[in-house]
Amino acid sequence: MAGLLSVANFSGNQLQEYYEMQFNEIAYSNQTSKNFFDLVNNSEFGGNLSLEQDDNVFGGAYYSSKKCVKLSEEIYYSGSITALTVTAHELGHAIQNKYNRDVILRNYKFSNLVKFLGKLILPLFIASIILLFFSQLIISIVLISLCFSFFIFALILKYSAIKIENQASNYAIELLKKYDVMSEEQIKKANKLLKYAKQTYIASFLSSMLFWTFMTRKTKIF
Repeated sequence: MAGLLSVANFSGNQLQEYYEMQFNEIAYSNQTSKNFFDLVNNSEFGGNLSLEQDDNVFGGAYYSSKKCVKLSEEIYYSGSITALTVTAHELGHAIQNKYNRDVILRNYKFSNLVKFLGKLILPLFIASIILLFFSQLIISIVLISLCFSFFIFALILKYSAIKIENQASNYAIELLKKYDVMSEEQIKKANKLLKYAKQTYIASFLSSMLFWTFMTRKTKIF
């Protein structure tokens, strides 16, 4: 368990360090994230995607219902390996939405449901313990069963999110290669950055699995 806790708590630090490191190297194409977005948007989506600058997101985010990519200011105007990789990743989500929109929307809706249900687990568990002291065994068992069901459902969705993010990262690498915005060596660095990002989603899964220890923390970049 100590090893799992270590991964869950510190994978974000590893990503953060590499994320900042690759901000110092400009991709050889010397174009900004906005230029790269416009190129891919016109070629792959017929210009139907929108791009917004939003410092409320860290790095970037894709909103499937609006077909909108949002990038933080530092990403939006940068042509660094980090900036183009983040942009490519969000465009990877747009490609997912283009070919399998139902899966992305369903995962988004279920994720919001899990966030709501997750807030109920601890109160329900405490209530079940209290009811045991008042000899309400059946009600207590029902509440504990609900807690366990919510917990398993959350883990299933977390695992689904890992697969979705991994596919988006694969699309990202394909886009970076297709539009020739990075050298082969820089593509390797982009791949490594995405690998570290994937580890934070695995860490999020582990954090959910070990939340009852109260010794985990959540990390998310993309």
